[in-house]
Amino acid sequence: MVAQSANSLSSDSVLQQPVQAIKGVGPRIAQHLKAKGLFTVEELLFNLPLGYLDQRGGIQISRLRPGDYVSFVATVFGGGREVYYRRRRIYEVTFSDGTGVVTAKWFRYSRWLTQRLQGLKGNIRVSGTLRVFGGQLEIHHPELEELQTAAQEESGSIAPRYSPIPGVAPKTYRRIMKEAVSKFVPQVEETLPAAVRDYFNLIDLQTALHQVHFPSEFLKPDDVHQLSPGLRRLIFEELFFLELLIIRSREILASETGHVMVLDRDFLRRVGKLLPFTLTRAQKRVMREIAADLSQTRPMNRLVQGDVGCGKTVVALLTAFIAISNGFQAAVMAPTEILAHQHFVNLMPYAETLGVKLVLLTSKLKSREKQIGTEAIAEGEARLVIGTHALIQKHVTFQRLGLVIIDEQHRFGVLQRMALRQKGGSPHVLVMTATPIPRTLAMTVYGDLDVSVIDELPPGRTPVQTRIIHAKQRYKAYELLRQEFNQGHQAYIIYPLVEESEKSDLRDVTSMTEHLGKEVFPDIPLAMLHGRMAAEEKQRIMAAFASKQFQLLVATTVIEVGIDVPDATVMVVEHPERFGLSQLHQLRGRVGRSIHASYCLLIYEGGGLETRQRLAIMEQSNDGFRIAEEDLRLRGPGDLIGLQQAGFMDLKLANLVRDAETLAAARRAALTLIEKDPELAKPSHAVIRAKLQRQSHQAADLLQTS
Repeated sequence: MVAQSANSLSSDSVLQQPVQAIKGVGPRIAQHLKAKGLFTVEELLFNLPLGYLDQRGGIQISRLRPGDYVSFVATVFGGGREVYYRRRRIYEVTFSDGTGVVTAKWFRYSRWLTQRLQGLKGNIRVSGTLRVFGGQLEIHHPELEELQTAAQEESGSIAPRYSPIPGVAPKTYRRIMKEAVSKFVPQVEETLPAAVRDYFNLIDLQTALHQVHFPSEFLKPDDVHQLSPGLRRLIFEELFFLELLIIRSREILASETGHVMVLDRDFLRRVGKLLPFTLTRAQKRVMREIAADLSQTRPMNRLVQGDVGCGKTVVALLTAFIAISNGFQAAVMAPTEILAHQHFVNLMPYAETLGVKLVLLTSKLKSREKQIGTEAIAEGEARLVIGTHALIQKHVTFQRLGLVIIDEQHRFGVLQRMALRQKGGSPHVLVMTATPIPRTLAMTVYGDLDVSVIDELPPGRTPVQTRIIHAKQRYKAYELLRQEFNQGHQAYIIYPLVEESEKSDLRDVTSMTEHLGKEVFPDIPLAMLHGRMAAEEKQRIMAAFASKQFQLLVATTVIEVGIDVPDATVMVVEHPERFGLSQLHQLRGRVGRSIHASYCLLIYEGGGLETRQRLAIMEQSNDGFRIAEEDLRLRGPGDLIGLQQAGFMDLKLANLVRDAETLAAARRAALTLIEKDPELAKPSHAVIRAKLQRQSHQAADLLQTS
């Protein structure tokens, strides 16, 4: 079949062509791109750079900062050689420019690569992420370019730096993008109304895409780290469509009629008598807000946020029993099987005492168990349902779903929330997160939610003491662990990897469990836990740890949320520089859950002064809100609030702290547009309507495969 020419297709059809329509993309490269989620020309054009690499002239090694993605010109200072580290072969080449030395390392290499590296001569442009290890500067698996002339060295460009695509070299990908931008950007339709562009002084979309992908033609040397007009335009667009989606979502919710629920105070008193503690003032305040919501005809849509250990689960339990006492079913969705199973075990005594049928539903259950569970849910026999993403599968139906509770909201997204809501006739929704978000940001990002804050911890909680330790002093961490073990306490040690990686020198759970068991704590019962294990095995290990059959649990971040073992008093995190501050705060929250003094030890090996200063925030504060603010400032919103995994709006460029003014402007523009044309029916708004519809179809596709 002869492919249609670009000119014979509509602009939208052109952009929806498969990536193989781009010159240089054959079947092999297309497969690598698809593995990264890049199927169409449009998806490739909007796969925007992570940043830029200034290759114009030489930047001295002495001026480079660890942690940055850098590019410098140097010569080979030390020839290629194999070294051994932790029983692994590593190939090294050392580069110098007279002001400093950087060692390049390859953890996976072939004879062809070693021959090429041994043949390097003259000036070499070296590009990659600069690290510090053992006091020396390193780059792992760098991009190398031999420079033949001084003119070539000085004529480098500002190169876009994209997210790595396994199997496609960065230089190859840039060449593909050059072809894609040149051929297909002229087919891209404008998405912002002319009035909006004029009022906010924004350039057109085609020019913006050219600038963002290939800035050399547009930027002066001093502007490489500044927001270009193209970047500003695309940031505005991201935030504009984010706000449109939020506004439309809230309008849809406001038009629905929910289930009016009344408080059965006798029933709630029975539940309250089962609790081994009294509610804090903050918990009581939030419960009043929830009760007021449930009494309205408009469905509740409330976010409850609070620091680790503040008692959000108790609030969720009480809310669930209000729904159940009104004759409805309540569903709780947790992000991991471990947390879902823990909720199930913890809630079972309450459910049995109150005569409420409780069902657990996860994807890893045996077929017969799933069938029994889904039948009980469909028939209404199961009044309280605990589960994971399995709850939003199409074959799961509820008889009378009145309340949806989403636990650890930052691990889910808007699509998953919508999917579970669709299981019932406009049920009330309560979402919870232990990743505190500044209120102004929460109102912007969770604009379809009312926000409650539990800003008080239960009495008796001891603040966790946090210490930063260099890897050379790891023995200090082991000494503290030994002291706690001798007192009968328990501990966690967290590693970023499950197994050794050929691309990294990070420590891993598998080999370190063996090392710790044989050489460090041979007399201490320990266990290993990670996400690749079968669900039954993970649950068995967590139950054994909770019952003190093990004193040490060596794990990945699979234990990040919701795990409650009161006798665990030490949390050790190896390579903390690999985690965000909010994630470290979550891990720290696994200890300090009793009256015992508790500790969090962060063992770092590299990253330089900036890494040490960033981690120092953990030493200085146990306040999750302050830590979340810092994490947001340093890393942007994606990891903090789950936008990227939400499918709701993938913020590739915007930073909600840096771009606060742009966010406010985008919201004003979106509100004005909806006020003037609520249905976006005007012909001039057809492109906006089409883009929103496309996102809705993508959402539907995602939910069907959940």
